[in-house]
Amino acid sequence: MIPRVVFHADDLGISPGVSRGVARAVEAGPVRAVSLCVTGDDAEGGAALARRWVGEVDLGLHLSFSLGRAVSGPIDGLTDGLGRFPPLPETLARLRLGLPPSALLRREVRAQLDRAAALGVPLDHLDGHHHAHTFPGVRDAVLSVAGHLRLRVPDDRWARPTPRTLLIRSLARAFRRRAAARGIRLDALPFTGLDLHDRADFAARLEALLAAPPAPAFELMVHPREEDAAFRRLDRLGPRGERWRDELDALTRAPEGCRPSRFSRAR
Repeated sequence: MIPRVVFHADDLGISPGVSRGVARAVEAGPVRAVSLCVTGDDAEGGAALARRWVGEVDLGLHLSFSLGRAVSGPIDGLTDGLGRFPPLPETLARLRLGLPPSALLRREVRAQLDRAAALGVPLDHLDGHHHAHTFPGVRDAVLSVAGHLRLRVPDDRWARPTPRTLLIRSLARAFRRRAAARGIRLDALPFTGLDLHDRADFAARLEALLAAPPAPAFELMVHPREEDAAFRRLDRLGPRGERWRDELDALTRAPEGCRPSRFSRAR
C-alpha cells in the first residue's frame, strides 16, 4: 500500500527562522498543508509566503493561546495586562478553572481568524499551537466561531502512551463530543506525528512510518524550521539544539513510499 500523506507544517509565522524552514519544505519538499500563527513574531512574513502558495497548498490558522499576544487585546483571567499569553501549563490551568469568560475566548478566536483574512490568507482549516483548539473553553469558542472550517483532531492513537500523548487524546475526545453535540461533522484524516516530533532520527522514523503506514491516507504533523532566537524566546516548550536539522533535511526532499497530498485530495 502506497499511502497518501498530508505533510502538514505547523508554526508558519512564529519566527523568521520557522517561516524560512516551512518555505523550504513547501518549495523543495512534500509539504502541501501549512498553518499560520498570527500571534507570532513573523506573522506578516509568514502570510506573505502563504499568499504565494494559494491554490497549491492548503492554508489554515494555527490558533494560539500559549504564544505571543492576544490579537483582541488583554483577556481577563488569562493574559497579562499587555495581552501576553502565559506558558502552556498556566494556560491550561486557567482554562480548566473557567477563569476567562467564554465571550472573550470567542472574541479572540474571531480576532485571529480576522487577522489571517486581513493578511490576505484564505483559510481552509484550523488547528492549534500546542493543540489549543481542543483546550477547555477554547474548543466551544472554536466550534461556535470556526465550525465552517476543516477542524483538525490531533488524536494520535499510534503514538506511544506518555502523559503528553494521553492528554492530547483526552482533549481530542472531548473536542469530538462537543462537535457532535453541536451537529458539526469533523472532516479529519487519521492524525500522527507525535513520535517523530523533536527527534534526531526523524528521517529514520519517517521511513519506518511509511513502510508500515497507519492508514491508506493520513495527516502527518511536521515542524520544519531553522533555529533562531525568536523561536527560542517565544516557544519555551519547543525543540532545542540541532535536532531540527534532521527533520528539515528530510522534509526538503521527496520521501519514498508515499504520495504527498493536500487534504482535499487525500481521500
